[in-house]
Amino acid sequence: MNDRLECLRDELRALLGAEHVIDSDEALAGLSKDFFWYSPVLSRQLDGKRADLAVRPGSIDELRAVVRFCFRAGVPIVSRGAGTGNYGQCVPLYGGVVVDMARLDRIHSVAGGVVRAEAGARLGTIEGVARAAGWELRCLPSTWVKSTIGGFLCGGSGGIGSITWGGINAGDNVKSVTVMTCEEEPRLLRMEERDSLRALHTYGTTGFMVEVEMRLAPKADYEQLILSSPDWDRLLDWSDRAARNDAWHKRLVTQFEWPIPSYFKPLAKHLRSGEHASFLLVARSLADEVIASSAAAGLACVYRQPLPDPPRPPFITDYTWNHTTLWALKSDPTVTYLQSGFGPNFREQFAELHRRFPGEIMFHLEWMAGGIKFTPGGMDGTGGHIVIIGIPLVFFRSEERLQEIIRVCGEIGVGIANPHTYRLEEGGRHPNIADKRALKAEVDPAGLLNPGKMKSYPHNRFELAPPSAGAQG
Repeated sequence: MNDRLECLRDELRALLGAEHVIDSDEALAGLSKDFFWYSPVLSRQLDGKRADLAVRPGSIDELRAVVRFCFRAGVPIVSRGAGTGNYGQCVPLYGGVVVDMARLDRIHSVAGGVVRAEAGARLGTIEGVARAAGWELRCLPSTWVKSTIGGFLCGGSGGIGSITWGGINAGDNVKSVTVMTCEEEPRLLRMEERDSLRALHTYGTTGFMVEVEMRLAPKADYEQLILSSPDWDRLLDWSDRAARNDAWHKRLVTQFEWPIPSYFKPLAKHLRSGEHASFLLVARSLADEVIASSAAAGLACVYRQPLPDPPRPPFITDYTWNHTTLWALKSDPTVTYLQSGFGPNFREQFAELHRRFPGEIMFHLEWMAGGIKFTPGGMDGTGGHIVIIGIPLVFFRSEERLQEIIRVCGEIGVGIANPHTYRLEEGGRHPNIADKRALKAEVDPAGLLNPGKMKSYPHNRFELAPPSAGAQG
């Protein structure tokens, strides 16, 4: 550690207390990681990179002082939620300081169908508080028990509830976000309604998100269902109709191609060997009707369990969205994944990918309403219709083969939001990227916030400089 960083460490210890300034190698390694290892490409690029220091401010005033000190020292600053992201969002490319937002976790209010909370508040805690008040989150990731609301808005996109409400970009789901600028005298900047979209899914490059307002949905009681069939197309036809049935209130429709269900070891006694499965979270009052409809279509209901209120395990949502990839990796480390969007001809697209890459792709489908639309060019922030989002599992052979699959997807009209890059723009299409770049220029004039993650931003003062000793990888 050089003299500048030692001086910064001493200032931060005096501000926060030594217990909230982390400089041990083992602890820094943990706080400099997320789940980027889902990708063998990102594992090669990011493994071993770490911060020089990590801090845990306990108030907005302490965070302001941390940012001021780091600005004056000219070191990179990376914000961190719970570290449940998959793209290296919180991995410091050039060392510097990781700011762990865990202590900024106050839930200020749940009132009038809106939650107002600090960025470090966990979504699981918010969901419990909201349900106690008659509400629930509209959209939350499969990691909702652990994830923070700020981390979700900075690095996520959709999840459980998106079948009804869309993702974070959809409609009026986000009421406001407040970010702190990275300047010698940091300011708070509040963005409301659609203006807030320019700060979403930007990996902390456009200011420290310190407070969020999100609109909630009226609370519902849910039944957790698993349906099974040896006939993929029969299951797909029914699941697609169910997803598009507006009369059925639901929070989740997910379908897995065999052998993906074989990876879900805790559910083994419920799942049938060799059969495909669909997981649903539907209003409890409709469960009998849904099961009767599935039986009439020749499907078997192999699991039915109410979701307790307040929520407590087991959660079938723990096997959906990107949790699916985690369960697969536990059984087979040669597996990785893609993030894709299919068109109205999704059946033909599935068949063509199986034809072109036999034995390499296993389909995992999620149905989602509006907010995100996939095109051959990537991910668009508009929508308004039901789309099928694919998070297919892929047996990894090489980076070249992975790029070949992505290229073929583009040829047949399957949009890809590439999860094998840590650069914001390469991971999907951002129609408002110019607004995001402009916001970064406004709030981060020295280019200190998570440098290297916004590829199209022209100012990266660290790119040509050798990384610090702590950032070697």
